[in-house]
Amino acid sequence: MNKYMKKKRHGFIIVVSLTLMLVMMTMGIGLYYSTKQSSEMVGKSITKSDSFYSAESCIAEARIWLKTQSASGAPCKNTASGSLCHSVSSARMSKWQLNSENQILKNRAQNQKYECTIALLGQVAYEGGEGVGFDVGEGSGYGAAATNTKYMYRIRSQGSLNSASGVDSFLSQVEVIDSMIF
Repeated sequence: MNKYMKKKRHGFIIVVSLTLMLVMMTMGIGLYYSTKQSSEMVGKSITKSDSFYSAESCIAEARIWLKTQSASGAPCKNTASGSLCHSVSSARMSKWQLNSENQILKNRAQNQKYECTIALLGQVAYEGGEGVGFDVGEGSGYGAAATNTKYMYRIRSQGSLNSASGVDSFLSQVEVIDSMIF
């Protein structure tokens, strides 16, 4: 009887071992699938933020253009209200990168692109304050307020990834209204 029990026990250990192996393999496959899904979600989140940052960079470049042009008067002053007066585009974000950035960030910047347009929305009379252009302050003196003209600009921007990046492209659109007083 003792010999019969040993053979039965050896067979039972093999069945238990195979069952545990099957359970562990199933858990491993589930963990792999979960990790893969999480990785894809992180990648999509990075893509969305990269496209948003590139759209914001275009707005920064458009504002720099407005500030540069305001040195000689109101930009787009001779443009009809509502029509485009300037556009900005870049096939790469590499001009915004820093020398101290690591190579991964530099590669991401190479795959980002943006484009934006500047339109003159209109102009209104503005009373009060001192300064013109981007240097508008408050006066402390007495007297009548000076009448200036306030020019309003709409900057529409969109940022995305180049199609060569191999990542599903995501488009971010941002619109900003800026004004300048002259």
